[in-house]
Amino acid sequence: MKYNFDTTLDHRKNGSYRWDMPDMPDDVIGMGTADLDYECAPCVREALLPVAEENCYNYRQHPEEYYNAVIGWYQRNYHLDVKKEWLSNVPSTVGAVRMALGIYAKPGDAVIVQTPLFRPIHWAIEGAGCRLVSNALKPVNGHYEIDFEDFEAKIKQFHPAVYLLVNPHNPTGRFFTRAELERLVGICWEHGVTIVSDEVHGLILYEDHKHIPILAVNEKAQGISVQIVSLSKGYNIMSLPHAIVTIADSEMQKAWMRQITAYSFGYAVNSFAIAAVTSIMKGGADQWMQELTQYLERNLQEILDFIKENRLPLIPYKPEGSFLLWIDCRKAGIGTRKLDAFFMEKAHIHLDDGEGNFGPEGEGFIRINYAVTNKMLKEALRRIKKVFDEEL
Repeated sequence: MKYNFDTTLDHRKNGSYRWDMPDMPDDVIGMGTADLDYECAPCVREALLPVAEENCYNYRQHPEEYYNAVIGWYQRNYHLDVKKEWLSNVPSTVGAVRMALGIYAKPGDAVIVQTPLFRPIHWAIEGAGCRLVSNALKPVNGHYEIDFEDFEAKIKQFHPAVYLLVNPHNPTGRFFTRAELERLVGICWEHGVTIVSDEVHGLILYEDHKHIPILAVNEKAQGISVQIVSLSKGYNIMSLPHAIVTIADSEMQKAWMRQITAYSFGYAVNSFAIAAVTSIMKGGADQWMQELTQYLERNLQEILDFIKENRLPLIPYKPEGSFLLWIDCRKAGIGTRKLDAFFMEKAHIHLDDGEGNFGPEGEGFIRINYAVTNKMLKEALRRIKKVFDEEL
């Protein structure tokens, strides 16, 4: 490999949410919050150094190079022809979701979404004064599927203004297929429901799975959809917040830009974020991403093999991409609530509790971030086995 993912900074000393929260033990292993432990692709540093050397952070426009990079990236990766006038950006994906709800829904409106659901997305719906309508995903043969009958029945019953699509789905790791997306779009088109699609986890894919942006589904999707993406999850640039919002329909775009103008987001751009995103979308990190994906896939397989070989009372749902593993602990004999506290106390591992972070459908589950060094992963697995050896 050209890139080294076996060494990393000491994130216990840099303010990391995953490794350096108050009251964490000194030997904690951070497997919670969804970021990577690894250094970014070298092209990011190369893009940022000239900006820092200028030491002048005046108001700046988006350069044409940025737009060309974004348009080229969508064409190269998804065969999606994006126009410059479709594009805008805001500082965060959840912020973009909240803004979209404020534009395309009004207080009291219903918003339908697949659950389990990441808590900040739930908060965005509540913050918009909207009512959450749950379309629970169904576990089928080791993965989750959309309950289309329930989805359409609830649209007819509650008449939601917005369908909030999270694709790939967090925390289950599903990348919805073209057939699934076409069916979802058809239902929303028929019933006049706007689609807001959060696609932040769509950059790391395993095997033959594909991510299909909502605007790449068909013309109907382009007429009713807001597409939100960020490079943060795949390329580890969370501290350079930059969400790209793409809207094809001209009237929807006008409504969106009125809001952007009100917040002045289009004027006060972050020159570091623009430089980093441009360098990545031009292709500077393509090989890095290929090697990162291979490394993560090996980590994932090691976890799955370890659970099976040691007969741990855990049921993992193998993700189709990203770096988060959703695990059913309901038959493990350790209870179903506050499992994050259980693993912190027993194993000094920081991970995400299913119910606390993803709502009622997550009770009895945990989400593990395996974007750590392989050495750290092995230590975490050793601690987890020790917990069950002692508890059961």
